[in-house]
Amino acid sequence: MSTELPLPLHEALGIVRPSVFATVGGGGKTTVLFALAAEWAAAGGAGLTVLTTTARMTIPREGRTLPLAIGRDDAFRAGALDDIRLRGLSTAVVGSGRGDRERVLAVSPGWPRQAVNAGLASLVGVEADGSRGRPFKAPAVHEPVLPEGVDVVAAVIGAGVFGRPLDERSVHRPELVAQIAGAEIGDRITPELAANVLMSPDGGRKAVPESAAFVVLVSNVSRNLDASRALASQIEGRVVLWDAGSGLLAV
Repeated sequence: MSTELPLPLHEALGIVRPSVFATVGGGGKTTVLFALAAEWAAAGGAGLTVLTTTARMTIPREGRTLPLAIGRDDAFRAGALDDIRLRGLSTAVVGSGRGDRERVLAVSPGWPRQAVNAGLASLVGVEADGSRGRPFKAPAVHEPVLPEGVDVVAAVIGAGVFGRPLDERSVHRPELVAQIAGAEIGDRITPELAANVLMSPDGGRKAVPESAAFVVLVSNVSRNLDASRALASQIEGRVVLWDAGSGLLAV
């Protein structure tokens, strides 16, 4: 880790506008996206931030006052985003439809890059898979659905998973995690086990193009900071240790 000083989250993640950013992996993906949007909004003058998904995304309570552009038609969404921008607003949520439990339905993988290239948004943040609220996961055959032309991909893991058994209570698709890590169901989840999955081309790095920057983000690090740091020591490349309550702890 190169620094222990708090940094803006976008700087820690290496995001420079205009950009398409995607989160994959375990719990905390949505929190990261909405925290980024709030950070850019507070900074002012950064252009429109669009939050969307190529899977399904639950809008958190703090995001339910944000303007929505929901529809399958690209022209409709473009018009809605133009209107939101003209109203001086800094963030919008985009989807192809609405599901239950405040969920937004997927846009096509090509839409985020198209939106940036057309000047509809200067940052599109994309939740590219689901984890059913578990802090750790491995992708199924159909996952992740990364946006085309993605610039930065962050594989997310929640620090609360360290020390727990590798089972369905803590892990989404534990059998796939076990297969990638060479582990058994019920084994304790160690930083080394997690690092093996996060860095695997069948795990956290699955489908990440060579043209994209790859980051591992450990969320809720206050729940187990020592294990989070131990994980960071196992990873080659950028690791962000972050807590939604206290802010960024280390990069």
